[in-house]
Amino acid sequence: MEMEPKQPQDKRKFERYDTEVEIYFQVNYSVETKVKYQKVDKAKGLVSPKKYLATSRNISAEGLCFRSERPLEVGDNLLLEVFLPTEKSPIVMEGEVRWSKPSDEFPGKFDTGVKILTVNGRSVTASIHFDKYHNIVWSVVLESVLGSFRILNQQRQKDKEKTDSQDS
Repeated sequence: MEMEPKQPQDKRKFERYDTEVEIYFQVNYSVETKVKYQKVDKAKGLVSPKKYLATSRNISAEGLCFRSERPLEVGDNLLLEVFLPTEKSPIVMEGEVRWSKPSDEFPGKFDTGVKILTVNGRSVTASIHFDKYHNIVWSVVLESVLGSFRILNQQRQKDKEKTDSQDS
């Protein structure tokens, strides 16, 4: 009896939305104690943790994926500053690395998945909800980066109508 190969299961709980925004992140940020990790330089005293630059690839109700030049370890705690082109101040997020791997498309870069725990001090888990009217799962993560889900849903409907009209 011939069996078809199993398709890899998608572990994603929520829909992803493509993004491309600038992110700065710090590694070894202790979420539990809110104390930032600092290296000690005997000559200069305490040195602020280094910030690394990244570009987001996609975002979901409780996570984001970004590309950077720094490999990260599963379990690393991060402090992220997400910069939107239309905003003066960054969105501050705390998260935990769930996976990190070399980029298939860009040698020397790494793609990293992060579970976001807080956004501007607000719990992500407590903010996740399903809007029955718009048939969409939403959270403080998506609201802070993408804006109103009503606008996003309207854009999705326009895109679908455009695709449907091109197909006919």
